[in-house]
Amino acid sequence: MKKTIRLLLTFYRSYFIAAFLITLCCLHIYRVYGIETFVVLFWFKIITLGLIYFFIKTYKNKEFYYYQNLGVSKFKLWTSTISFDLILFFVLIFIVHKIR
Repeated sequence: MKKTIRLLLTFYRSYFIAAFLITLCCLHIYRVYGIETFVVLFWFKIITLGLIYFFIKTYKNKEFYYYQNLGVSKFKLWTSTISFDLILFFVLIFIVHKIR
C-alpha cells in the first residue's frame, strides 16, 4: 500500500505543475468574477485535464511500463491523479468562495 501511494505521488509530480497552474488561474478568475463563472471554469478545467492527459500519455508513453512493472496500472494512475486534482480544485474553489 505504501509503495503504491509513493508511486502515485511520483506520477502526480509529472502532472502537478501544469494542473496546479490551471487551478490557480481558475481560482483567480473565480475570485474576481464570482460564482457566475463556475460552470465555465469547471469545463475549462475538465478540457485542460484532457489536454494534459493526452500530452503526458504521448510524451511519457514508455514511463508507463515502469509503473506497470511495479503493479500499478495506467487506469489506477490516471483515476487517482485526476480524482485528486479535481478534489483539490473543488476544495480550493470552496475556500475562495468562503473567503470572498
